[in-house]
Amino acid sequence: MNEQDEFEFRLRLEREQSLAPKLPQMGGADRLGMGLADSIHGGAQLLTKILPRGLVQAGDRANNWLADNTGMVARLPDGGIDEAVRQRESEYNQRKPEGMDWMRMAGNILSPTNIALGAAAAPAKVASIGVKMAAGAGAGAAGAALAPVTEGDNFTRSKLEQAAIGGIFGGATPAATAGVARLVSPNASTDASLALLKGAGIRPTVGQSLGGWVNRVEEKAQSLPIVGDAIASARGRAVDQLNSAAINRATSPIGVKIDKIGQEGIKEAGDALSAAYDDVLSGLKSIKFDQQWQQDFGQLKTLAKGLPGPVRGTFANKVTTLIEDRISKAGGMTSQTMKDLDSELGQMARRYGRSAVASEQDLGDAFMQAQSLLREQVARNSPQAAERLKQINEGWANLVRVEAAGKSAINNDGVFSPAQLNMGIRQGDKSTRGRSVARGTALMQDLGSAGARLGNKVPNSGTVDRLMIGGAGLGAGLYNPMIPVSLGAGALAYTPALQTLLRGLATSRPAAAQPIAGLLNNAAPMLGSTGGLLGLNVIE
Repeated sequence: MNEQDEFEFRLRLEREQSLAPKLPQMGGADRLGMGLADSIHGGAQLLTKILPRGLVQAGDRANNWLADNTGMVARLPDGGIDEAVRQRESEYNQRKPEGMDWMRMAGNILSPTNIALGAAAAPAKVASIGVKMAAGAGAGAAGAALAPVTEGDNFTRSKLEQAAIGGIFGGATPAATAGVARLVSPNASTDASLALLKGAGIRPTVGQSLGGWVNRVEEKAQSLPIVGDAIASARGRAVDQLNSAAINRATSPIGVKIDKIGQEGIKEAGDALSAAYDDVLSGLKSIKFDQQWQQDFGQLKTLAKGLPGPVRGTFANKVTTLIEDRISKAGGMTSQTMKDLDSELGQMARRYGRSAVASEQDLGDAFMQAQSLLREQVARNSPQAAERLKQINEGWANLVRVEAAGKSAINNDGVFSPAQLNMGIRQGDKSTRGRSVARGTALMQDLGSAGARLGNKVPNSGTVDRLMIGGAGLGAGLYNPMIPVSLGAGALAYTPALQTLLRGLATSRPAAAQPIAGLLNNAAPMLGSTGGLLGLNVIE
């Protein structure tokens, strides 16, 4: 047949097809039913390729006998299951709607076979994402392999292609589902440490909030010109807020708010606590020392005998002149004398506690313990003042940790880093073998642990990546002046208002988000067979 004859043949065929009566479009319920039955037809077709040919032919004859004599089943054409599947598909193609048939696909997804394959993958819901993807790939390959083969002469190759497509899409489905779950409820939205920081008035940057690689990129970006200064400023604001929160943790028990940070803020906190203690003493005429005092003070002196030689005598002499010589023969002391004594003991505790010599630090601890025993005696003398003294003592205990952190930051005017705060918390832990810190229950450790995410993990200077980023940023302006402009626009993202917006987008979710994300994560492997069927429909 030459080209002219072929053209005329096609033209005549198209004319005949246009004149032929069109079959009515298949309804949605019929297409849904067809999708539900696809795996049955596909499975029967696959079975005929696996079983011996003689057995298949015998089955075909039995089927047709039943069809002819009982009408219980449909008669198979001469080509058997393969031909029946092709005729079924041909009739469908003549009656299907244009485009993707969502009703048939819905039938595929809702079919008992697909549901059974999803249930078989259910145990993988508690496994790692890799295992979930493997389970999803297996279910997807199995589901796609049960789809009918309606075209081509090589059944085996067609079936392998179906299984491969189903496996790829089925394996990708758990990963995609996990990604959606992460968007619905990111880790940052359920992070207890972020919630604690927020409650304390600390506003981390978006990088500090998300952590991981996002935080590392943000840290390194501090080396960029223009935007780097904005990032450093935003991260610095969060550290300043941590300082403020720690200082106010010390004064909040007495209802005082400190606005300053650094050495000035720490001093104001100490002065506020001292003033609160003085107010308590002002309401008392005198202090009577009881048997409990005698017992506790005696134990302290015994323990102090174990201090190193150079400071042992210092403690013994001071407690004699400062405390014992001031107690009257009647076993009492005026409130003014107690004020003076408390102040003097506090000064010595701080002076020796700040020493670089370990023995003098131990001496400072001993003076602090003597001060604590005196305050306990005041509380026993005045039950009415006991609750207030409890608040003051709680504040002092917190301030001890803050003072230790501020001492480490002497070169930064007492503005301490998260690491220095945690160091102060460790130093302030006087429990046996530091077990409170080890167990995470030390005083102020909740704030220190949460604040650790605010610290830099990448060195501030000198690293190759930082130098390359900074150099590239500076040189880029010579190549394209718009690059520095874009860096300036990036800096706007680190203004307080935009950081609040970005942080909210990254970390804030409604209460229902977490259970929804949990359902998605649990369902991820079970959706693998569905993903495989969707992939097969899309590719075909």
